[in-house]
Amino acid sequence: MLKRIFTVSILFVLVFGNTLFSQSLHSKDVSPNLITKEVKPGYPTTEAIWDVQLNYDATTVTGAAGNAAAIYLPNVGEFWTSRWATNLLHRWTAAGALIEQFSVAGVTGVRSLTYDGTFLYAGQNTTSIAIIDPTTKTLVGTITAPQTVRYITYDPTANAGAGGFWIGNFATNPQLISMTGTVLATLTYANLGVTSVYGAAYDGYSPGGPFVWFWGQGAGAGTPQNIVQVNPSTGLPTGLQHDVITDIGVGQTAAIAGGLFITEGLVSGKASIGGLLQGTPDRLFAYELTTTGAPCPVVPASNPSPADGTTGVSITAPGNATWTNGAGTTQVEVFFGPSGNVVSVYSGAPITSLAIPAPLNYSTTYQWRVVDKNDTCSGAPVATWSFTTEDNPNLVTLFEDDFTAGTGNWTITNDGGTCVFEIHQASEYTLPATALGNVLAADADACGSGTTTLSTATVTNPIDASNYATVTLEFDNDWQAIDAADFSYVEVSVDGGTTWTAVRTFDITDVRNTHEVLDITGVVALQSFQLRLRTIQPGWDWWWAVDNIKVIATDFIPVELTSFSAAVNVNNINLNWSTATETNNSGFQVERSNGSAYETVGFVAGHGTTTELQNYSFVDQNVAAGNYTYRLKQVDFNGTFEYSNTIEVEVIGVKEFALGQNYPNPFNPSTTINFSLAVDSKVSLKIFDVLGQEVATLINGQMSAGSQKVSFNASSLNSGVYFYRIDADGVDGQKFSSVKKMILTK
Repeated sequence: MLKRIFTVSILFVLVFGNTLFSQSLHSKDVSPNLITKEVKPGYPTTEAIWDVQLNYDATTVTGAAGNAAAIYLPNVGEFWTSRWATNLLHRWTAAGALIEQFSVAGVTGVRSLTYDGTFLYAGQNTTSIAIIDPTTKTLVGTITAPQTVRYITYDPTANAGAGGFWIGNFATNPQLISMTGTVLATLTYANLGVTSVYGAAYDGYSPGGPFVWFWGQGAGAGTPQNIVQVNPSTGLPTGLQHDVITDIGVGQTAAIAGGLFITEGLVSGKASIGGLLQGTPDRLFAYELTTTGAPCPVVPASNPSPADGTTGVSITAPGNATWTNGAGTTQVEVFFGPSGNVVSVYSGAPITSLAIPAPLNYSTTYQWRVVDKNDTCSGAPVATWSFTTEDNPNLVTLFEDDFTAGTGNWTITNDGGTCVFEIHQASEYTLPATALGNVLAADADACGSGTTTLSTATVTNPIDASNYATVTLEFDNDWQAIDAADFSYVEVSVDGGTTWTAVRTFDITDVRNTHEVLDITGVVALQSFQLRLRTIQPGWDWWWAVDNIKVIATDFIPVELTSFSAAVNVNNINLNWSTATETNNSGFQVERSNGSAYETVGFVAGHGTTTELQNYSFVDQNVAAGNYTYRLKQVDFNGTFEYSNTIEVEVIGVKEFALGQNYPNPFNPSTTINFSLAVDSKVSLKIFDVLGQEVATLINGQMSAGSQKVSFNASSLNSGVYFYRIDADGVDGQKFSSVKKMILTK
């Protein structure tokens, strides 16, 4: 694009005119602040072991200049390096021979590489850290960092042994982050004793450590390029440092710092510190750092089950993780958790099986790491395996667009600029590997000089989430800003577009090569909503590109309960509720609690699937005095269920003695007699004929306070008038007696 060519040309002229540089910036990644920086004074150049172990011409080996990142993988015995201004990576043998030049889809602009024994992690001069499987040479994930990542180094001790990374960019404060991007610690750049940091390496080998080494570009080419040892506990340099120009860079007036690494395995019994000096030519080098002693004799664990990379593991019954410990193992430590965030779950005598904790999350990759040890050391490499759980069968895609068909699902508007959202190609941007072909982009750079891009892209039809309690929005993203006036927003509206709520905001910080996942439940759940993308690029700026936009919903609400109420009638509770819609509704289980566990007191059948208003009622009879909570358990025909909100009821209870009229009356041959007791009482209830002779005893014993009833079957008696009398002796000394008449008609 014209602006990029123009910008590079200007840089070339400026740099050519500065005596600090004798080579084009095209081949070296240089701090933009070098002109105003000076070497920190007062820190002696103390020589350690600094014997050169290797010194390779990286320009010749890889076929071109511009190499920056470097890392050594001791378990396979090879180097990986990057060409920073492209998407190219290179694999080398330890002897300095090129194995292959290649690229990883979705990874570009790599300035630094680090290795945790399983995956490579790439700093790409963005907030997105790429996770690369070195075996398949594929992008397997990303980590969103709190700042732009130029340098990155893995710290196995971070986060209580779960691991993390030291990251930063030239003059920013170095941060220690977790495997998921959470900030754990921050150092002060001004205290490091090094200027314009390009490379960093964690040192778990040097006595008195651990340490972190930082390699800075100093005041630019022709000045010291010091590697400085820093104590991360204090954030201060230890006084140990080395100027790479004094040996690797001898004779190179344009040489400048690049990526840095620390490893073992290059030379038996030695730990090495090395990197890639950007110069003419670029140099891949390594120094002796310290001795490491004999390798640990413990053999790593093997034979994992589930097998590494297994998919579709049940979230409710994942079973056991099993393995075979290596020879020489006397102790085992096991780590488990979501990928990149494992924690120690066992440490002790050797075991070969561990129950996988359930329930797990759907569609999530989990790792377990088995560290086999003896009394003095741990086997290497540490065995780390992974599995991925089953997809959520209840996920529903409410909206999806990969722009294969263009912008047909969108309404594009011009908000006062000269350019709008348009279809571009994924190859033009730094997007995840899932972005292919057409993408939607507001590209101010492509629009040209003197233009502005102020535009909105709105999904034409509302998205219906009215039956779902959880809603997620996801998309592939490449946002590159040029200054503080640039903004882009993902917004939703639930009132027909009158008001809009931003669920994601992009500002001056570049956010590139990310797959954004936004939980928008709190804004749109159980509603119909509109979705739009809005960009403000008021000058000849860069771009915002998106692809694979998807709205996913789960937690379907099968029954929309519009009301639920209760009314007390003496000792009876009348429950009433209504539904606006029902889907697959078997019915409602009525549950009651008096402060303890809920108990089922009844069931009311539902209406299956209907969109018509339905009214329901249930009477909980003869409830003792007290405070109660009721809820409905709505059950589908397939057994799934949802609970309603709860309602509270106070039953005051009967406060007096009374004898009610039997019902029905006249009767044949059965009737019911109701009465109430103010307190617990000894009760006698008898039937008499008109001569006063007793013909039946219905009750003769102790009864509880409250409303009571008893049935009387007179099938053995003749038609006529009868009397029933109650005598009650209350526990508080009250006495009650009453007589009423009934008529038996046959």
